[in-house]
Amino acid sequence: MIGTTVSHYRILEKLGGGGMGVVYKAKDTKLGRFVALKFLPEELAKDHEALERLKREARAASALDHPNICTIHEIGEQEGQPFIVMQFLEGQTLKHLVDVGARGARPTGQGERRSPLQIDTLLDLAIQIADALDTAHSKGIIHRDIKPANIFVIPRGGAAQAKILDFGLAKLARVGASGARPSALPEAPTASIEAESLTSPGEVMGTVAYMSPEQARAEELDARTDLFSFGAVLYEMATGRQPFTGNTSAMIFTAMLTQAPTSPLRLNPDCPAELEHIINKALEKDRRLRYQNASDMRTDLVRLKRDTESGRVGASGARPAERRSALRKRWKVLVPAALILVAAAIGGTLYFRSRQAMARLTDKDTIVLSDFDNKTGDSVFDDTLKQGLSVQLEQSPFLALVSERKVNETLKLMGRPAGDRLTPEVTHEVCLRTGSKAMLAGSIAGLGSQYVIGLKAVNCNTGDVLGEAQEQAAGKEAVLKALDEAAVSLRGKLGESLSSVQKYATPVEEATTPSLEALKAYSLGVKTVYAKGFTTALPFFQRAVDLDANFAMPYAWMSIVYLASNAFGRAGESIRKAYDLREKVSERERFSIEGNYYAFATGELEKAAQTFELWQQTYPRDDLPYIELGFVFGGLGNWEKALEELREALRLEPNIVASYRNLGIACMTLNRLDEAEAVYRQAEERKLEGESLLQYRYLLAFLKGDSARMAQFAAAAMGKPGYEDLMLARQADTEGWYGKLKNAHELTRRAMDSAQHNDAKEAAAADQAAAALREVESGNREEGRAEANAAVKLAPNRWVRFVAALALARAGDTAGAEKLAAELDKTFPLDTLVRRYWLPTIRAGVALERKDPNRAIDLLKAASVIELGGPNLTTSLCPAYLRGEAYLMLRDGKAAAAEFQKFIDHRGLVANFPWGALARLGLARAYAVEAGLSRHGENGGIKPPLQQDALAKARAAYQDFLTLWKDADPDIPILKEAKAEYAKLK
Repeated sequence: MIGTTVSHYRILEKLGGGGMGVVYKAKDTKLGRFVALKFLPEELAKDHEALERLKREARAASALDHPNICTIHEIGEQEGQPFIVMQFLEGQTLKHLVDVGARGARPTGQGERRSPLQIDTLLDLAIQIADALDTAHSKGIIHRDIKPANIFVIPRGGAAQAKILDFGLAKLARVGASGARPSALPEAPTASIEAESLTSPGEVMGTVAYMSPEQARAEELDARTDLFSFGAVLYEMATGRQPFTGNTSAMIFTAMLTQAPTSPLRLNPDCPAELEHIINKALEKDRRLRYQNASDMRTDLVRLKRDTESGRVGASGARPAERRSALRKRWKVLVPAALILVAAAIGGTLYFRSRQAMARLTDKDTIVLSDFDNKTGDSVFDDTLKQGLSVQLEQSPFLALVSERKVNETLKLMGRPAGDRLTPEVTHEVCLRTGSKAMLAGSIAGLGSQYVIGLKAVNCNTGDVLGEAQEQAAGKEAVLKALDEAAVSLRGKLGESLSSVQKYATPVEEATTPSLEALKAYSLGVKTVYAKGFTTALPFFQRAVDLDANFAMPYAWMSIVYLASNAFGRAGESIRKAYDLREKVSERERFSIEGNYYAFATGELEKAAQTFELWQQTYPRDDLPYIELGFVFGGLGNWEKALEELREALRLEPNIVASYRNLGIACMTLNRLDEAEAVYRQAEERKLEGESLLQYRYLLAFLKGDSARMAQFAAAAMGKPGYEDLMLARQADTEGWYGKLKNAHELTRRAMDSAQHNDAKEAAAADQAAAALREVESGNREEGRAEANAAVKLAPNRWVRFVAALALARAGDTAGAEKLAAELDKTFPLDTLVRRYWLPTIRAGVALERKDPNRAIDLLKAASVIELGGPNLTTSLCPAYLRGEAYLMLRDGKAAAAEFQKFIDHRGLVANFPWGALARLGLARAYAVEAGLSRHGENGGIKPPLQQDALAKARAAYQDFLTLWKDADPDIPILKEAKAEYAKLK
């Protein structure tokens, strides 16, 4: 075929051939580029089902736009013979690279060991392959035939680029014309014969040595089969050998199913121990124990590459023997007896240092920080130096301190109170109980007018000293600087790379404050948060900023405290102050401040997400950015993504009550009530059933119709400052759901009293605004208008103005609603929810009041993407409700029904928000319109079958609503209307 033209491809030369066809180099005459043309075998062309499957998978693979995947340009047919047009590559397969060896070794004979790749080359290629697999798997595409012959390596300057070949085609490699699958232990391999290279002729027989156990057993496959095969490829790259060998395919299958491969370290002493761990995890025969996704595998490879480049990880072969051999050679050189003694001493020192290096921490270890041994008698150093040391060490992406919260939990298990002093003995027990690797003790002593700072890290299990540092301060004002220098020195001794220490080492004074008194107040605040809760810590943070107005982190903590009590205005003010001072914090704290500033001050949720994602990448062991992202994605209405982030947060730190709370909320919003129940039960089993869970457990019980549990959780919140008012507000919503507005009004009054008693005016105003909306939608427009105006007067924060403006619009006060909307527009020009949820909703409410439903629908288009998110569970799906009302005004019953149905379909999202009950009445009215009835029930005679069906649905929906409100206050205007409308349908 050389010289012929197929379609618009002129064939230039043959590159290779085999059981899956022949590959040619060709010229694309339209685009002037070289391509690889693969003609598939005739038997495949005759198998229509196999050919259609090929086309389907090739189309899917062609969508994989990734630099490490060989691109499929198109699939065509020439005289009944199918062909595939692929990217033309110049280089060699990974198989050829391992055969020849990265060190230039000559090819060896059959059965002899080939050359492993250099570690840096191996990791570069492996990371690229893992990234490509992650991309493919995320699009639902499994390769099924990952092996060295299907991975192409292209030189790129001084580096190499990997390209995975035949994505989407490999499934056909083991399927004959009949489409039969191989048996579990075939006598002979049924693998394909592929072109080894896209640039040089030759054939290479495929092998079963890279199949996963589930593939060999002909089970249903998922992405984890590729990860097993990738593990086998990594093994070969690291050792020069295949992990499973035998003289027949049956022997290979048996080895793969029943035997563990030889340790890579035995075959290649230069192989890092961590690489062996990665390979072994990928080669787990039980896929539940294997890597679950390629991104996790890539993360471990990237971490290993970073560590090898920084010099923290080296070969882990017979190190002691090598050291002894080196010492013997040294002694031979140092012949004189006196020098032999010196050499022995030097050798002992070198051995000690080497042992210390081997005992260094890894990025999976944790450290428990003890309280400082203050020998000066000056109380200003109590807690202060520990906080300063914590700030310095927590900048490190490598080191991980056991959190204050986890320490307190462990102290309780030890029978000690939270916040108890961590002496060396207590710290040692905490270290063992938390499974930590090291404990770090600090001390300060006076030396005349000077001070000596000492730090020592000790292995909790062996007692070995992992690192020590000591610095001297000329006076009290220099103590923090000396502490900083000691901490930075210790970080390097514990195993952190020099580049990491240099990049993430903001001096303690710059990251906190030069004032020891302010730092002491701050440290007491942080300690109090974890020992006694948010509210009691607030005075300490306030004291810290009174002493140093430029101390950023107390402001950040104050914003968190205010958020916990629904004081959104104060929270915004505090996080703005922290943001203005963000250059005076560590890198980790800057991520937290900037992310929360975007989330709660400016409201830029997409920007907040970007910041939290960068936090994740820089500090992959932190659970907080995952918790924060869960909140952000929930606000954007992407609850599946929120669920994913929150599950990861819980995996990283299984003892954070906020993670259980938020994960339970995400499960509820997705109507996964049993999953939510399991999450909260797990928190209870871990003794994490704090007050912050009560209102959400109450809502879950409401969704499950469990009134006894609702009463139990409500009672548990009573008398708890900051939680009692929240629970009373939830109870008010429940009463409103059933049309018991008088009870709801009384509960709202009690909630407001409770909130204001605890100086939480913003929470009280929020409760009043929600009550205003409840009254207006029930038809009590004057009462609702009065409540809305009173709420704004009490605390005009962002959320209160949102809800009050909508209530005013629905109450007919369009001027008041527009005024509040204009204020929101001006004050929060970047806020995602203001611009895409609340302003469209408020303005749509105004348009409906002015009898302009078309404008309302047009305004609400902006909210359609985000309407499943929004601010919180008490005002969900507002845009959908107003859109339903607009369609009712337009007499479009079908469209209106679709909007009101959302409240039923998303019951977990709506919870007990009273609009969820009223949406059932809206649905009844929508069906009545579909049936051709007027709002007043006139039916105009006999209807066609479709309208009769809609009429039946209308009657059922009215009955549903009236049953729900069977015990409602009888004088509610909307209830009277509903009863009158239903009576005319009978």
